[in-house]
Amino acid sequence: MKIVLVSSNAGTDMGGEAIKAYQYFDYLLRQGYDAVLLTHARNRRGLSRDFPAERLLFVEDGPVQRTLWQSRFGAPLVSTCFHLLAARLIRARFDPAATLLHYLCPVSPVEPRFPPQGFETVMGPFTGNIHYPPDFADRETPRGKLRARLHRPAQLLFRKLAPDKRQARHVLVSGYARTRRSLAWAGVPPERMSEVVDSGVAEAIAARPPARHVGRSTEFACSGRQVDHKGTDLAIRAVAESREGARLTVYGDGPARPALEGLARELGVTERVRFAGWRPHGEVLDGIAAARGYVFPSLAEANGIVMQEAMMLGVPVLALRWGGPGHLASDDAALYVEPGEEAAVVAGLAAGMDRLICEPDFADGVARRARAIAEARFAWSAVAASWAACYPAAARQAAAERRAAGIVGDRA
Repeated sequence: MKIVLVSSNAGTDMGGEAIKAYQYFDYLLRQGYDAVLLTHARNRRGLSRDFPAERLLFVEDGPVQRTLWQSRFGAPLVSTCFHLLAARLIRARFDPAATLLHYLCPVSPVEPRFPPQGFETVMGPFTGNIHYPPDFADRETPRGKLRARLHRPAQLLFRKLAPDKRQARHVLVSGYARTRRSLAWAGVPPERMSEVVDSGVAEAIAARPPARHVGRSTEFACSGRQVDHKGTDLAIRAVAESREGARLTVYGDGPARPALEGLARELGVTERVRFAGWRPHGEVLDGIAAARGYVFPSLAEANGIVMQEAMMLGVPVLALRWGGPGHLASDDAALYVEPGEEAAVVAGLAAGMDRLICEPDFADGVARRARAIAEARFAWSAVAASWAACYPAAARQAAAERRAAGIVGDRA
């Protein structure tokens, strides 16, 4: 049985969702699955470097998609357009009797995928239905607030108009109770949902020796697309409140960066906050590994792949107890701050940074416990195996036979 992995983004240079799709596709090939990745043409360069052309299928970027992308009101339809074009390619190239479609990214449990008729499907893992904490609700954009209000009505509507998730063979859930509620509104029976970890950590990261925390260190890191929900401004404010001279390197870029740079100037911490911009993933990992702590004050994070990576690197994480990050570590394996009023959050982050600076033994203990959790829960082999476990027995048997015959790791 052929597996067609459908993911609008896939690669190592486009953030968490894209990395997740890349790693899982690589896993399928290494395990002997007869797999094809169907993705957008913007991912062609990086994927063609790493995988054979016959294992890749691209939705080309036509005039309709470009028009939608450039339109203020049409942009939300870009993914819908991708899935409609993907369905056309699937119908033209694959036999429904011998093909399983796995819709991976995006992770929204609402967005319809429009699989072609007659094909068996697996969907997820889904992590959506995440919104700002109540004390930060005024920061959410009008579009975000509207999306939150329309979430349940949209699921009830799509339950009838686009019943893709209701009709799927299996739906993977990594967004905990909030996502199970959303999928229930969409009509997915509980027995067809499976709880899984949202993403894994690459073998190359797991193979790194864990960081060791000795002596005094004032270095901290944060990363990601610079948009409001990442909460980078809270990290910068915490640097300004730090009594021990905390320093922060911010990896990533985005529309919020100019305002964040202005905030650093306003608070007088430009010498202690460095904006590194977009850097290769390996370079970001090196920066995190060299830090005393990783600051992750995201206000609407469905999972937190970079937090999983920091834990595997042996770096203490400071995060809000909200959304996905609140489920990734135990209370003694991360420094959690309750998502209350902004001043209290900033003070909590600053206090955590100062403690990590001054107490290397404490930092090392947190890091060791975080590493143990990461090794037990986040290794890609275990995470990916839990996803593939919901495939039909015929697909898993075929993969086992290909492995036995040495047909694995089908890469360029």
